[in-house]
Amino acid sequence: MWFRTIFRRSRPAAAPRRPAAARRRDDGPLFDEGFLRRIERMSLQAQRTLRGNPSSGEHPSRHRLPASIFSDHRPYSRGDDLRYVDWNAYARQDHVLLKLGEAEQDVNVHILIDASRSMAVGSPPRLRLAQQIAGAVGYLALAHSDRLHLVPFGPQAARPFGPAQGKARTLEMLRFVEALAPQPDTRLGAVVADHARRHPQGGLLVLISDLLAPESLAEVLRPLAPPRWQTIVVHLLDRRDLDPGLAGPLELEDSETGRRMTLTLDEETLRAYRQGAARWREGLARACASRGATYAGVMSHWPLEQQVVPYLRARRLLQ
Repeated sequence: MWFRTIFRRSRPAAAPRRPAAARRRDDGPLFDEGFLRRIERMSLQAQRTLRGNPSSGEHPSRHRLPASIFSDHRPYSRGDDLRYVDWNAYARQDHVLLKLGEAEQDVNVHILIDASRSMAVGSPPRLRLAQQIAGAVGYLALAHSDRLHLVPFGPQAARPFGPAQGKARTLEMLRFVEALAPQPDTRLGAVVADHARRHPQGGLLVLISDLLAPESLAEVLRPLAPPRWQTIVVHLLDRRDLDPGLAGPLELEDSETGRRMTLTLDEETLRAYRQGAARWREGLARACASRGATYAGVMSHWPLEQQVVPYLRARRLLQ
C-alpha cells in the first residue's frame, strides 16, 4: 500500500499540469530500437549453479561435456566421439582419455512485476520504470536464448507471458509489458510462493516492486532459496518516499484501500519519518542478504540507460 496523494494538503489546490514533454515520456514507447541494439552487447549474469539446458544458451554451467577446448579428462567409454580423445595424453600415458570442457547452458529467467495501484504513484510513476526494466531484462533473455517467464501481479498473478525463447518473440513481449494495467493491491508473499511451486526447477528471478506489502520480505523470499534460485529484488522508490520535503496539515489517502488519515507534519515528525525510511531500506537489504538474494534500490526518476543499467551491472544482474 502507499498514498496516492501522499502529501495533499487538507485544503487541496488544483494540481499543476504536467509538462507536455513529461506526458509524452511516460505515455510513449518504453525505449527505442537504438537502446535495444546497444544493450544487446550485454547479457544476464546467471550463476553456474542454476539448472539449465546444456545443449543451448550462453551461461556457464556445472556440466562438463566432450570439447576441443578442455579443462579436465575422463576415461574413454565405448561410443564416445573420437574427435575429443586426447591423443597426446595417450602417447604419454598409454591411456585413452577424453577431453572435457565447460558446457554452456540456457536458464529460466523469471520476471515478476508488481502492477498494484501503489506502483502507479510517483513522479514519474514507478510502474513506468518497472515496465522499462522488465522490457530490457526480458529482451536480453530472449536475445541470448534463455527461456523467459514474465508475470505481472497484484492480489494474484495475472496472465503471464511465456515461457518464450528467441528474439522472434521480442515485439510480442514488449507489447505485453506496455499493456500492463494497475491491479487493486498486492499479495506479494502468496504470489511468490505460488510461482516457486509452479517452477520447481528454479532459475534467475527478478522481482520488481515497491515492496509496499504487509508481509516480511524475508518470509516472501523463503521459497526462492539458492542454489536452485538466483534472486534479484529491484526495489523501486520515489524521491518523496525518502524525503517528503513538505510540512503542515495534510490528508493522506491509501492508494490501494482508499483509507484516509489527517495529520500535521512538523520538523520532528519529518525527521522521524526519514529515519524510519532509512531503517526500512536497511531492513529490506538485510532480509535479502539473509535469503541469498541481491537487493537493488532504484529511484523511479533515474534515466534507464544512464543510471539504471549501470547500477544493475554493479549489482551483477547484467554483464
